Amino acid sequence: MLDIAFKDFKAKKSRAAMCIIGVMACVLLIGVVNIVMYEMQSGLKGDLGTVKDNLYFEQNGTSFPPAGSIIDESIGNEVLDRSEVDTQKSTKALFAPLQGSTTGSDESPAMVVGLTPGKEQAFIGNNTVNGSSSLVGASENAVIIGSEIAKKYNVTVGGTFKVSDDEFKVVGIINKVGTGWPLTIDNSIVTSLSYAQTVSDRPNLISTVIISPNSQYTADTVETNLQDAYPKYDIYSQKDTQKTIDKNLKGVLTFMNMIVVMIFAVSMVLIMNVMMMSVKEKTKDIGTMRAIGTKKRSIMLLIIYESLILSTIGGLIGILLISPIYNVLGIFMGATSFNFTIPSAVVIQVVLIVLVIGTFSGLLPAYLANRISPIEALRHE
Repeated sequence: MLDIAFKDFKAKKSRAAMCIIGVMACVLLIGVVNIVMYEMQSGLKGDLGTVKDNLYFEQNGTSFPPAGSIIDESIGNEVLDRSEVDTQKSTKALFAPLQGSTTGSDESPAMVVGLTPGKEQAFIGNNTVNGSSSLVGASENAVIIGSEIAKKYNVTVGGTFKVSDDEFKVVGIINKVGTGWPLTIDNSIVTSLSYAQTVSDRPNLISTVIISPNSQYTADTVETNLQDAYPKYDIYSQKDTQKTIDKNLKGVLTFMNMIVVMIFAVSMVLIMNVMMMSVKEKTKDIGTMRAIGTKKRSIMLLIIYESLILSTIGGLIGILLISPIYNVLGIFMGATSFNFTIPSAVVIQVVLIVLVIGTFSGLLPAYLANRISPIEALRHE
């Protein structure tokens, strides 16, 4: 039946070509939408990746980044002195939006992150840094900046940039991690705690204590102990990271999934219409096949095979075009590099969608073909 399906496909080239183009366009749109969702999810995970196994001790009602949290530095010292806390890897920290760092009404300000020199890894983690990843021994205004800040101020390692009356000397640049959203490393300016307090005009104040649990305690135990000891404060942990991701993406993902469902439905209807036309045109042929003893199952497979051929060819072309089309969109969005490759997870999703479209869009036409009476079909003109 597969060879007959290929013959029918070749015989109706113009109709098949139109169907393939339609499927290709639908698959291309589904692929691009899925990539956008994938990039947003992986980007946000990168943004919030600094949390990892750390705990953030902060004011009630704040999340990440804890820029809205205001804590007296003496409370931070108390927390660091507790036995559950690994003092070598934990640090007081100040998160403060840098005034004067925006150039447009919808642009988010850079985030100054003040830490104890030598404890930069508590925030930066294992992310790659070009230049120095430590502020120890550096000048007071030394900073390690995220990729978005480096791009925004067109600065390299060893250079300086000025925001309002504050001048910063760049000793390190962190490789791109996330999406560039305001809760990300990419949009941060890491400096010493004392300098961050001066720049933000918050003397003796911090936003959080980044806590690495002592090896004798689990993160859950430390979180419980701290929450009991300081009921007026919150402990932001890795499990809260997923809640933040879900909160930021819920509305967008719902909208994107609606688009995918609509495109999926259009693809199904498109192939189904083509296959129903094919069934109608082959009514006499189907009747002849039935008259000579061809089983209903074989007739059904013939229609489904033809449907799968159309969806597979259109799907493969669409998959091959996803990467270049996404790069073209990147040009319009201001991207500077065009070496994007499709994530394997997205390819698998699209392939499964193509197979589902091809199979299910052929079911109704196959059912109608099976209902054709051999006698009536032979009379069909």
